[in-house]
Amino acid sequence: MAFGLCCAVCQSFAQELAVAPAHLVCDYNVPEKLDTQVKSKLQRALSQYGISAGAGMSRFAMVPEVAINDEQTLATVPVKCNVDFDFVVTLQDAFSGKVFSTFTLSATGTGNNKANALSLGISKLKLSGKDFSEFCEDSKKKVVAYYESQVSTIIAKSQSAASARHFDEALYILGEIPEECPSFATRVAPLIQEYYEKERDLFGEKILADARAAWAASPNAEGAARVAEILSYMPPSCSSSSAARDFVSKIGTKVEALQNWELRYMEREQAYKHDERKAVIEAAKAIGEAYAKNQPVPIYKVNVW
Repeated sequence: MAFGLCCAVCQSFAQELAVAPAHLVCDYNVPEKLDTQVKSKLQRALSQYGISAGAGMSRFAMVPEVAINDEQTLATVPVKCNVDFDFVVTLQDAFSGKVFSTFTLSATGTGNNKANALSLGISKLKLSGKDFSEFCEDSKKKVVAYYESQVSTIIAKSQSAASARHFDEALYILGEIPEECPSFATRVAPLIQEYYEKERDLFGEKILADARAAWAASPNAEGAARVAEILSYMPPSCSSSSAARDFVSKIGTKVEALQNWELRYMEREQAYKHDERKAVIEAAKAIGEAYAKNQPVPIYKVNVW
């Protein structure tokens, strides 16, 4: 029920530019805990500048790297390790490995061992300020410029999927294009609306058919409860909504489970129409992400999470 997943997510929506988080790159075999620490730190920092470090549907990745410049064992009690390193973040094409933008900080960490020294040194890094802000803004501009240059190609690919009635795939393809692209409002958004409505109508037809089959198999209170459960997934404003109302009106007066279904459905439709564009984009995004979860893992040159 890929579409069913999206019916509950039509809430507030603020589009961020999405990139995939990558694993920490280092000549030293860093422990998993440090890798996770770097991921969390980078995600928090990027989110402050409107970059969502979630895999999403972007071909870009933010790659953290630690380049160790020098390390010393300190003659202390207990013995301490001192590590000088550069912390580098690069925006890369996850498929080709091409670097689009780079940010570097030099730092020192002192700890009980090399891993501890790196962890403590990284924890003290401040990913903020003018240089990091400029890096984030430059990264966003380059991502937007790339997608703007690829809009026609991506649209053609989505249209090919849509012509085969694979509307979830078409939405997944378009979901890669960020709203910040100049062509999004005029070329991409109308197609998202079109594909969403067609996928919604297909799903609504299936829901209605399943509900009728459930009632035919059990025309009693138990069957009505099953019908009510199935129809709770009926998408707002779909082409089958009128037929669903007619179906419920014929049997709803006979069983308590269906007596309030139309009222609840109308409330959902009103909530949907209150901010339809926002709801469509978020619901379409959910359909695309559900489709992606059932696809083979892409082959990346970058080691993404």
